Amino acid sequence: EHSLKEAIERMIGEFSSVSDLTIALDYEPGDVDLEKTKEDILFRIIQESITNALRHGHATEVHIQVYQEDHFLYLKIQDNGIGCDDVHYGFGLTQMRERLAVINGQVEFDGSHGFLTVAKIPI
Repeated sequence: EHSLKEAIERMIGEFSSVSDLTIALDYEPGDVDLEKTKEDILFRIIQESITNALRHGHATEVHIQVYQEDHFLYLKIQDNGIGCDDVHYGFGLTQMRERLAVINGQVEFDGSHGFLTVAKIPI
């Protein structure tokens, strides 16, 4: 019933109301009209990333960027949590990979400075 941006903003508000997490959203996908499936996957990746930032990373800040470059939509989520030397693929990260594979997307993770998730989705 809402646009993807509105749904993300609502989720951010919910997380902010139950935690001390500061979440910034930079939403600039241009005039991209995504299929419902892709919107759902983007939403779930953001939700899982924020949850992980709180639960595992003990982060206080999360920055979310959604932007278009060439024929791809990028989702970049960076937190200031404790990070990790080796990324451990538990249920959440595995789910992200599997969901993105369904739509021919890709995801990379980096735990060297907080935790970074970068998803690339063809449009």
